[in-house]
Amino acid sequence: MKSTIKSIIIRISIAFLIIVALLTYFSGTIDNYLLPHVSVTFGGEGSLKYDLQTVSVFEENSSDYDDSETLCFRFECEKELDHFVQMGSLVSLQASVEVAENEYALREGAAVIVEKREAQDGIECTAELKKMDIAGDEKMPAVGDEVLIDTEFESQPYRHIVMKSAIQNGSFVYLVTKDADEKRYVHEVPVTILEESDFYAAVEMSGDSLPIVLSSTKEIHDGQRVIVDG
Repeated sequence: MKSTIKSIIIRISIAFLIIVALLTYFSGTIDNYLLPHVSVTFGGEGSLKYDLQTVSVFEENSSDYDDSETLCFRFECEKELDHFVQMGSLVSLQASVEVAENEYALREGAAVIVEKREAQDGIECTAELKKMDIAGDEKMPAVGDEVLIDTEFESQPYRHIVMKSAIQNGSFVYLVTKDADEKRYVHEVPVTILEESDFYAAVEMSGDSLPIVLSSTKEIHDGQRVIVDG
């Protein structure tokens, strides 16, 4: 009887050890299946950028900032993007230039913003032509010539620029840390949005250079263990 009980205990012990060994061996696979998978991005120092593409025409100066007859053009930007476009900001452009009699081509130039005012649908800016890349007998643009504006305005530098899609409920991000065993965990960190562009935001936050959760396969919460893809 005793030998039978001993034999059963031994078998149970062996089975238990086998199960433990299998669970240990397949723990990575189990974690990979059960834990949320997250993709990450990184924040960092930089500036926000705003691209502007529009069409205008040259006109003689008619404003109060200068009495000379300088070629100017006007354009509008959205009111919420007004902070990108400052007095003195440079504008890249292409304008029609006469390269031969009755023959015209687009030449690159630069202008500077000299006036800003509120308009019905945003902010209206006046830019004054400062430079035009012409050569030989080519003539400068004239009043009424078309101006193609394709420029990039830049904000002041910020310490933290992050992707807007990483900001949760407009108030926090998840930072990813790892422990001594290389296991990853997410931690909720509050952010204050200072300025935004189409896809990025300048924020005030703590946690320099740590990965930021961009997306997750499952709902996550503060302190949760995750699998980082990539």
